[in-house]
Amino acid sequence: MNRFALTLPDVLVIAGYFLVVIWIGLECRGRIKAPGDYFAGGHQVPWWLAGISHYMSTFSALSFVMYAQLGYTWGWVSVTLFWVTVPACILGGLIFAGRWRQARVITPVEFLERRFNNLIRQLFAWAGVPMKLFEDGLKLFATSIFLAASMGVSVKWAIIVSGAVTIFYTLLGGLWALVVSDYVQFLMKMLAMLLLLPLALWHAGGFRHAFASAPPAFFHPLNGPYNWVYLLGFAVLIAMSYNGSWALAQKYYSVRDTRDASKAAYLSAALNFIGAPIMILPSMIGRGFLPDLIAQHRTADAYVLLVLKVLPAGMVGVTIAALLSATMATVSSDFNAIASVLTQDVYHRLLRPKADARQLVRMGRIITTIVGSISVSCSLWIAFSGQQSLLELMVTVAGVFLAPSYLPLLAALIWRRLTWKGALLGYCLGIASGFTMLFLRFSLAHHHPDGWMRGFDGISILLNTGLTIFGMWAGSILLHSTESEQGRIETFFQKFDQPVARTAASQGLGPALAKTTIAVGGLLAAAAVLTPALAAKVVDFAVALTLILIGVAMWVRASRAGRLGERGHGHAAPGS
Repeated sequence: MNRFALTLPDVLVIAGYFLVVIWIGLECRGRIKAPGDYFAGGHQVPWWLAGISHYMSTFSALSFVMYAQLGYTWGWVSVTLFWVTVPACILGGLIFAGRWRQARVITPVEFLERRFNNLIRQLFAWAGVPMKLFEDGLKLFATSIFLAASMGVSVKWAIIVSGAVTIFYTLLGGLWALVVSDYVQFLMKMLAMLLLLPLALWHAGGFRHAFASAPPAFFHPLNGPYNWVYLLGFAVLIAMSYNGSWALAQKYYSVRDTRDASKAAYLSAALNFIGAPIMILPSMIGRGFLPDLIAQHRTADAYVLLVLKVLPAGMVGVTIAALLSATMATVSSDFNAIASVLTQDVYHRLLRPKADARQLVRMGRIITTIVGSISVSCSLWIAFSGQQSLLELMVTVAGVFLAPSYLPLLAALIWRRLTWKGALLGYCLGIASGFTMLFLRFSLAHHHPDGWMRGFDGISILLNTGLTIFGMWAGSILLHSTESEQGRIETFFQKFDQPVARTAASQGLGPALAKTTIAVGGLLAAAAVLTPALAAKVVDFAVALTLILIGVAMWVRASRAGRLGERGHGHAAPGS
């Protein structure tokens, strides 16, 4: 990516964003009393905040780059591919979100011992860790390319800074810091997208001129190498990921009850449906006034070049901060989810079963630091070795191994006949299939066109999913289970099917959210003061004022709710 210079207002917004998320970690530290607070928010996270966090935890800078590149090159098919997230979230709302909350867990694999045995719990506790660590390292690397190009620093230092900030606020405030930071990152992302679309249209001369020279199939739902086979495979992949991924399942079981879990899933579905065209259309419009990127083999730069061309000073900084925050939201979710598994399912279960709440929280913070440091080290290795091609490799590898890692988890929540032998056989067949298809893919890649490989990827995902499901069925039906195992399963579902007692509403979160909203508005106001361009001043001040007013309204509402709560406690005290 080419280096570009930011103005002082842009640098101020980016630096201010880092300070805001560090402050969030410090602010949320006092909320952590037990492992359940650190890893699951004490099951008190408001459903709307969990929905926003679920939505933000699926983004990274790589998402902006890939979908913008796809939209610029192939058109509306990029929105079609993004929209497969909508049925995945709706499926979660109908089935899996509530089941995750019914499991009454603070880690995503904790229930597997009650459902099966400790062998299966430990297998799935360890199986997903290495891939996630390296994947997060790749995301940090991709984000740091943007930070390095905009700030004029080396990629290595950009990795260290962004990684350190992410580790810091995650280890201090746990899931609370994560979801509040996701709220700030959501503000940044929406500001960037909502401003970029109308400004891109204005720069192109209106909607009619924006697509006057678009290719014939530019608005077809499928285009180029992205056919129905690829779309179906990708939809299956996203459905598994959005409901079985540790970091995303965490958003479902951190809320107050089953109904809130479903509402969080539906909110994420709505945000994905609305957000996809808003995010991708600017890159499609940009094809008209950035005409030579395909010939120059620079389509990966489409999003950044578009931002620099149409956004005013200050808002460019917001967009770069949005790219940073998108990755930090995803990575911090993974750090917390991985730390929850290694702390509760490995350290507490195997090494220190008598550890108290304080010791477990302290170990959770230590493991968060270690997990984050490993991902940063992986990212630095990629930067020093120059192996940027590993990005494509690891995306392919992650797609291949999702089915055996996530399907047994999801099946354990809904299929009563699944046994530990079925879960184990499904995992083993899925892994064997994954290695085989991965070997074939890279053996055949040099002899077939890109479109053929996209179809092969879709077939690989479907085959891998089918073999994992077959293994679960065969192991459960053909390999007979003992009476004691059937009794364990029956006991598990008797408790599992009982309604979840609604936890008390979280106190004190409103002021923190109000302050962060005002802080983001304040950053834009400061940028408006420093920018010399009148148009930039107007846009920055307008957005800043809107955010500050929203933040003040949130603060007033939170203060009023707090006073009513204190009054209610005061009346209740004499009779208690």
